[in-house]
Order: sequence, then C-alpha cells, then structure tokens
Amino acid sequence: MWLFILVNFLAAYKGHEVFGQPYYYGIMAQRSVLLSISGILIVSMLNKGMITIRQVERSFLFISLTLLFVFYFFFLFVNPVKFNYAEFVAYSPIRGYRYRFQFALVIMLLFYSLFKVSHDKKNRFAIVALLILFYLIYFLQSRTTLVVLAITIFIYFIRNFSMKEKLKNTLLYGGIGFILVTILFTLGYTSLFDKYQILYQNVFNVFQGESPDEASSAVRFMEFNTALEYIKKNPVLGNGFISNQWNGGWHDILGYFYPVDIGILGNVFVFGILGTVLIYLPYYFSLTMSREVTSNHVFFKTCEYMLLFFFLCMFFSAVNIRDSSSIMFLVCLLYYFRYYYEEPIVSSEKLKPVNA
Repeated sequence: MWLFILVNFLAAYKGHEVFGQPYYYGIMAQRSVLLSISGILIVSMLNKGMITIRQVERSFLFISLTLLFVFYFFFLFVNPVKFNYAEFVAYSPIRGYRYRFQFALVIMLLFYSLFKVSHDKKNRFAIVALLILFYLIYFLQSRTTLVVLAITIFIYFIRNFSMKEKLKNTLLYGGIGFILVTILFTLGYTSLFDKYQILYQNVFNVFQGESPDEASSAVRFMEFNTALEYIKKNPVLGNGFISNQWNGGWHDILGYFYPVDIGILGNVFVFGILGTVLIYLPYYFSLTMSREVTSNHVFFKTCEYMLLFFFLCMFFSAVNIRDSSSIMFLVCLLYYFRYYYEEPIVSSEKLKPVNA
C-alpha cells in the first residue's frame, strides 16, 4: 500500500525535474491516491465489528445501481452535444458524441450480477447484467472495455465450471447470442456491427503499420511515439505526471498526449520501469491472497475478478492513474477476506426436522 502511494508521489518529483512543474501541482494531481487509505480504514472498521461485510456489499449495490440509473438517464434523455467541451464527453467521426463516465462501479456490478446468477441462482440479477451489457455495447462503445471484459469472463468461465457445465452454458448462451444476432441482421439492424468492424479494423491497421481511418486510433499512434521519445531519456524513474491545472496540462506541453490512453507504455512514461513494476506488485499480492481464500462469497468473487479486470486493462489503458484508489480499495477487501472473514455457521437447530 505505502509503496503504491510512494510511487505516485515520486511522479510529482519527476514532473518537477523533467518539466519544471511545481511540486504542489504534482501532488494535487495524484490526490486520488490518498483515497487508497480508505481501504485500510474499511478493513479496520470491519475487523473491529463497527460495520459488517454485508453492509459494505449492500452499500456497493445501492451506489452502483444508482449510477447505472443515472448513466441511462443521461444517455436516453440528455444530448451530450450540450456538454461537448466537458471532459466526460468525447467525439469521434464513427461513434459521434458520447458520454465517458467513470464506469468502474458499473463493471463491478456486472460481475456481481453474473456471479449472483451462477453461484446463488438469483436469476433476477440477469436483468441487471443484460442492462449493463446493453449500455456497454450500444452506448459506451469502448473497444478496450469490451475486449478485457470478454477475457475476464472467459477466465472466470474456465476456472469455475465443470466440463459438463461449460458445454451446457456454451450451447445455451452461445445459441441465444447467435439467434439474437441473426434476428438483427435479418431485420436490417447492421449499423452497430459495421461500426464495431471499423473500430477494430483500425486497431489492426495500426499494428500492421498502416494508416488508420479513425482519428482516435491515429492519435494513439502519435501518443506511442511521443512516449517512446521521453522513455528513452528517463527509462528507470519516468517523466512524472502533469496536472491539468498547470500551464494547460499535457496538451500545452506535448500536444494531444495523455498517458492514460496508451496503457502500460503510459505507466512506463510516467513512473519509469521501476515504478511500473512496483505498481503491479499489489496484483501479485492479491493473487497470492485470493488463492488462500476458500469462500465462495459472491462479493469476494466480485472483488477478485474486478481486480483481474483492472490488471488486464492496464496493458491497454493506464486505468491506475485515474482509478488507483479503486484498485487499492479492492486489494484491501481481499486482505479482509483472506485474514479476517469467517463463513457464517448455520445453526444445527435450524436443520432439525419438525416432529409431527
């Protein structure tokens, strides 16, 4: 935990050394890292009995469902063009104007809903899962999110089902998906599929050295080249992080450049090779702890696979720069499940048959 915080504040020092940014701005730009301490506070309160893990779970469920409702409200009833200069609205020629809300809790709610259905047989959560999937595919349209989500769910599927269950679920859900896609194609609703085909084709064009048709893919390519130039100058400790409140932020210093956009290369740019290795350490500790937990508690599974989602995302998008507090909060919850959580014992009195 403290190494994670230290690495982020080292970025403030490097921002001053490389770009001349005052320390104050560098520290404030990383202020969200301080929220990581809230995870330690929650674990302490759980251990002392001030709150229960059930209360934490219910709070998460309430907040995430509220966010999902708010996101749908904006997507359905509020035109994003009204906020075209805001940070939470993006534009691309293919996808048009769209909201870019912080959706980590909604992804976590998706995992929670899927696990509620598969582990606890609470089929009503399937409605929530379908609503989130529709939101991600139709409204958000994020290539990285969908790819990483598919990989994470596939890993869960491989690890948690028997061969018979895998075959059954593949035939059932694969068949349903095939039927839905066939119906949409038959009715002529192919524009969304055409859009995704272009989006992913542009990514392949970049890797093949061709010129992409989409602006965002071309920008990513330029950001890669900019990052590589600075990494060569400061490979070990990186170049630091710049606040948007200082001299126009990254845009006025390096043009259109945001380390978050370029995944692990963005982390190496900001934190250097040494800092990036240290930032990945919490995932190693989380893997070690999760292997020691035998509980099938749905909230534990949710935290475990949400961390896997963050880990995979960091290869494509440096989510730790904006979601570091969320990552460390989940690590702290895994720590609680590993060292303090005890499965509730069902009283034998409840199991006694009633005498006639």
